Amino acid sequence: MNELLDRIIREDLSRVARQKGRILFMPGDGRYQPEELKPFLGYDMWATFLIIVEWFWLLTLAKIGEMPERDAKFLTYERLMRLLFCITTTRQDAIEKETKHDILALLQLMRLYLPRSLHRWLHLGATSYDKICTAYALILQQVFIRIFWPKLQNLDLNWREKIRQYVKIVQAGRTHLQTALPVTIGFWLACLHHRFIDSARRAFHLVTLVPGKFSGAVGTSAAIRTMLPKIDAEGELMKMLGLKPAKFSTQITPSEASARFYFEMVLMSGVLGNFGEDIRILQSSMCGELTSAASSSSTMAHKKANPIVAENVCGMHVDVIAEFMKVLLTLVSDLQRDLRWSSVMRSFSAIMTYGFNQITSAEKVLKSLTVNEVKVSQNFKAEAKLVMAELLHLSLQKNGYPDTHTLVNKIVVPRSAETGADLAMTVDELIERGTIDVDGQLEKAWGRVSPSIVELLKNPERYTGDAIKLAKKEAKNKLVK
Repeated sequence: MNELLDRIIREDLSRVARQKGRILFMPGDGRYQPEELKPFLGYDMWATFLIIVEWFWLLTLAKIGEMPERDAKFLTYERLMRLLFCITTTRQDAIEKETKHDILALLQLMRLYLPRSLHRWLHLGATSYDKICTAYALILQQVFIRIFWPKLQNLDLNWREKIRQYVKIVQAGRTHLQTALPVTIGFWLACLHHRFIDSARRAFHLVTLVPGKFSGAVGTSAAIRTMLPKIDAEGELMKMLGLKPAKFSTQITPSEASARFYFEMVLMSGVLGNFGEDIRILQSSMCGELTSAASSSSTMAHKKANPIVAENVCGMHVDVIAEFMKVLLTLVSDLQRDLRWSSVMRSFSAIMTYGFNQITSAEKVLKSLTVNEVKVSQNFKAEAKLVMAELLHLSLQKNGYPDTHTLVNKIVVPRSAETGADLAMTVDELIERGTIDVDGQLEKAWGRVSPSIVELLKNPERYTGDAIKLAKKEAKNKLVK
């Protein structure tokens, strides 16, 4: 990235945003307005990014030799800062009421702070959506890489720490919300973490593919090619901005690249939503295996573990999906472009606003997450003997007993539940009684079952497969290697 642009984004953007009187409200509900995003997504900062793109176009004209040195000498850092500090989207809106065009309004404001010799170079060869599409791509890339990415790394760090902490604690697995085979707390966390890591990495890659453009009113670059026939001015500009130029465009960049990025944000949100749902189930009175950031009730004073932060993580997923629908509904643009979706795309960034809030809430949940090992053990032991039915069924089947599923499901498990005996003891009892093994097939098959499997049937906490191994491996799976 260009050193000047890096300095602007890293040092100056927040100073501009803190300027008194700036309107920094972002798309989405007023309750969810993270401060970290305001320098990028705040309302009055939109003009800031348009100015940045316009300024770097002037620098491009100077670099390629089109703008003479006598004019280029006025392209100083101090002059750029004056533009950024003095011009806001709100001021642009006021001028637009006269010009009836947003970019013409911006250019009119910029001329107030620039020497007359630079006026003729403003917007030269460009159309309004060259600036708008490029500014939009620049914002997406910078806000994700500079704000989201460090946040996701912190979430990853906390997540992997919890995996390591609880890697060996055996827990009842649940399918269809019914007790299933044993897992470990660490394995449950690792499954979700692996999905999160995959999606976060893909989002990083996809945001770097969102292109800018400087190809004119219909995408043919007619004006630039006529005035600058031998120079790739668009390529020079995009290189300075750290963006890829769209290989093909109309008046606007193709919608697919940003849509793919946003969709990956939805997928990552889904993983976090899944995490939040699991937390609230395991924190419920019925399970009681976890505690996380919680609240009481306004009237039911006995309550102290409402999983409100986990529930916020769940709810934000719905917000992200709802905002993404706007992206899906605006993929079509007639011929070389129409203006139907201009009002809609202004709030696309609500996906980022809600997504960031969700990540923040997920981080709070993980930091506060503790496991009630006593309750976890109690819940597991309640049906631990019965969940070994899978192993019993497969062992008898392998050793020649017909229709083992019916035997285990209809006879052995109900009998074990009734007596409290483990499945191995129940099979011994049934063989001894002889009522269901008149031909001796069960006794023969059972006799072939290895002692190690019989031992597992008696000690179900050992039947965790690769859960611990996989969880330990995932605990080392850093977001940034």
